[in-house]
Amino acid sequence: MTACPLVASGISVRFGGVHAVRDVSLQVEPGQLVGLIGPNGAGKTSFVDAITGFVPSEGRVEIDGVDVTSARPHIRAKHGLTRTWQSVDLFNDLSVAENLAVAATEPSWTRTLRELVRNGRKTAPAVEQLMADVGIESMADLMPEALSEGQRKLVGVARALAGSPVVVCLDEPAAGLDTHESTQLGVRLKRLVDQGTAMLLIDHDMGFVFGICDHIVVLEFGVVIAEGTPADIRQDPGVIAAYLGAGSSDTSIEARS
Repeated sequence: MTACPLVASGISVRFGGVHAVRDVSLQVEPGQLVGLIGPNGAGKTSFVDAITGFVPSEGRVEIDGVDVTSARPHIRAKHGLTRTWQSVDLFNDLSVAENLAVAATEPSWTRTLRELVRNGRKTAPAVEQLMADVGIESMADLMPEALSEGQRKLVGVARALAGSPVVVCLDEPAAGLDTHESTQLGVRLKRLVDQGTAMLLIDHDMGFVFGICDHIVVLEFGVVIAEGTPADIRQDPGVIAAYLGAGSSDTSIEARS
C-alpha cells in the first residue's frame, strides 16, 4: 500500500493564551491537491508553520509514512516536506537560475559555489527543469531586484520543488499574479500533482482554489468547519456564513474572496 504523503493529526498551535490552531487534522493523498482556506486570521499559515516545524505545536505529523513530529524543519524537508512563504526571500546577488541552483544542490554551499564558478552562467539541467515546471524560463538571468512580487512568488514555487519533494505546502502562490498568470500556474500545479508531487494549497483567490483543488478544508478561528469537494464547499452554509456573514444574501464565495 502506498503511504500517504502527508498526515497531520490533532495539530494545535498556541501563542500565549490565544489558540491559533485547535486540534486540526487533515491528510493529502497521493496525486491529490488539497486546498486549505478560511477568512483572514483563520489559522491557515499557522497550521503550515506547525506541520513544517517552524512553530511549536501539539499533534502528530507523518510524511510518506514517517513520523517527523519531533524533527526540525530541515529534517522534515529531507523527508520530502517543503513549502513556500508569503514573502519570498532570495539571494539578491544571485540570478534566478543561481538561486534555484542553490536550492537544488543539497550537499553544501561550498559545492554549489564551486559548480557555479566552474560552469559560469550555464544553467544545470535540473534547474532548467524547475523553471520549465513553473513557466519561468525567461527569468533565468534576471536578478531578484528586477522581479515583480508575482514573479518572486513563482521563483518561490520553483525553489520548493527542488529535490523532488513528496508534498509541497504552497502559501498564497497566486498572490500578485494576474488572471492569466494564475490560470497558467494552476495548469502547471495540476500537472505536477499528476506527475507525483502532492500539494497543500493556501490562497485567497477562491476561483483559483476551486478550479484546481481535489479536496478543500476550511478553517475559521483555528478550527475546521467544513471539508469536501469544491462543489460541497461552495454550498456549505457554514462556509458561506464564515466568508460572507450570517445575514448575507450573496452566496458567491468567489465574488467576495
